[in-house]
Amino acid sequence: MKHVNLTMTTTLIRRANMTKRTLSAIWVAGLACLLLSAGTMSAEIQAHTLTVDIDNIQVQTGALMVELYANAEDYAAGHNPSASMIKPVTKTEHRLVFSDLADGQYAVKVFHDENGNHSLDTNMLGVPSEGYGFSNNAGSFGPASFKDASFSLQADAQITIHIR
Repeated sequence: MKHVNLTMTTTLIRRANMTKRTLSAIWVAGLACLLLSAGTMSAEIQAHTLTVDIDNIQVQTGALMVELYANAEDYAAGHNPSASMIKPVTKTEHRLVFSDLADGQYAVKVFHDENGNHSLDTNMLGVPSEGYGFSNNAGSFGPASFKDASFSLQADAQITIHIR
């Protein structure tokens, strides 16, 4: 009689362990699917496109140096842009597109590097001698602050920057 009970007990334990492993595997697979779908949904929800039209370009040489910033500190320092582009100038206006941007506050800086030295040239008084501009066309009397140049991006958007 003890032999039969031991065999039945062993069989029940094996079935219980298989059931635990099966349930555990199903739970892990379900959790993985949930996390993957949540990541895909959030990426779809926050993947915006910003189209930047730049006009009033006076000289058709050199390149446009364009930087997109997501915070005031990096913007003020001119470091760590969220995205940047260099566009050779061939006409008086250009369109640039930044893709896969998350919701947030952004500001754009642009300057026209006419001579290809990768810096904004200024005269001896510090006034830029090459074209420049900011989002919201801010900065009428000097460089625009992040606050003045920033805009909220919650969906695809288009802005125009007039080169000065």
